[in-house]
Amino acid sequence: MKKTFLFAFALIATTAFAQTDIDDIEVINIENKAVQDYMADKTYETNSNYAQTVINKYNKTAIYGKKLYWPNGKEVRWEPSTSAANIAEIRITVSENVNFTDSVTHNPDSKDVSSFVIRNTIPNRIYYYKVEEILNSGEVRYRTDGVFRTIGQVRMIQVRNCGNVRDLGGWPTQYGKPVKYGYLYRSASLDRITPEGRHDFAGNLNVGAELDLRSESRLKQSRLGSDKGLLVLPHNAGLAGLRDKKYVYVKDLRFLSEYLKKGVAVNWHCAIGCDRCGAVSFLIEGLLGMSEIDLCRDFELSTLSLSEKNLRPRSHISSMMKYIKNFGEPDNLAQCFYNYWLSLGVDKEELNWFIRTILDVDDEQIAATLQLYEPKDAEEEADYDEVR
Repeated sequence: MKKTFLFAFALIATTAFAQTDIDDIEVINIENKAVQDYMADKTYETNSNYAQTVINKYNKTAIYGKKLYWPNGKEVRWEPSTSAANIAEIRITVSENVNFTDSVTHNPDSKDVSSFVIRNTIPNRIYYYKVEEILNSGEVRYRTDGVFRTIGQVRMIQVRNCGNVRDLGGWPTQYGKPVKYGYLYRSASLDRITPEGRHDFAGNLNVGAELDLRSESRLKQSRLGSDKGLLVLPHNAGLAGLRDKKYVYVKDLRFLSEYLKKGVAVNWHCAIGCDRCGAVSFLIEGLLGMSEIDLCRDFELSTLSLSEKNLRPRSHISSMMKYIKNFGEPDNLAQCFYNYWLSLGVDKEELNWFIRTILDVDDEQIAATLQLYEPKDAEEEADYDEVR
């Protein structure tokens, strides 16, 4: 009887969802208000002075609230069918498919709740959800369901007991294709991550490898699980890393490629996910053809995870940008980054495979964008001091 009821519900729900007009579906902007306002700020389009920053206007908790490094989400409400003592699990299932194939699951931290915010969705998708109570007896009780669609670009991620998590996806590139979502993540350390956080990261986001950039790390096994990949490789922040510890970036890229080929996403982190993490992100995003303004924006977004006085303005990457521009034509930034990676000893096939995988472009598009020539010696440039 129970199975018959659930099947009948699924059939009715599928029919109802299929008949929903897209214009009638609730729209959720995954960017919180601080991120929306920051991304809409046009200052950097006319002001190239790295000493000037605008991020300090948007990390104001009095204006925007707390948890500015979390995404917006869809709040779901339901009426509990029984007391919390009788409930073994509350399960929220979310999928882009109306029949809930390829779904992810969320479990509230408490069973004594009647609402939950669905986060970590990807922009420009339609999502279906259902809420069920699993009782101590094993009985499954349907509570509610619905559908919503998402907009936005910057995909911040909520992972329990881990901060400053972002998907690198969504940014436009010089190659004409945006960075794909769901492949590359950056974050603060995973040292305090909980089992629920591991589910958020490894379970729902398919993160199968961890790159730890800290010299102070003593990890022997990934915080995401014994079956996940781990590379502990101490990095320096800023220009010192790009010039003096170049070999680590070669290992980084090959580690990322190794696990991407296994069909899993990769996360890299340092302590708070800003400086060492920011340098790796800068080089990866530059290789993928992000613009100078967007490289600055992504670096500055880490400010939203810090205290109001602890900024990460674009001036912190000014010397790295100046250095990279000496590897090619400054007006062709993708070329400069590509040549930098070549100078490290990474061959073209490795670089092209990575770009093809993350951007869905072909070798012809890559060659046309790069217009490669023999790079000059970047070490001849006289002064790379940071603008502080």
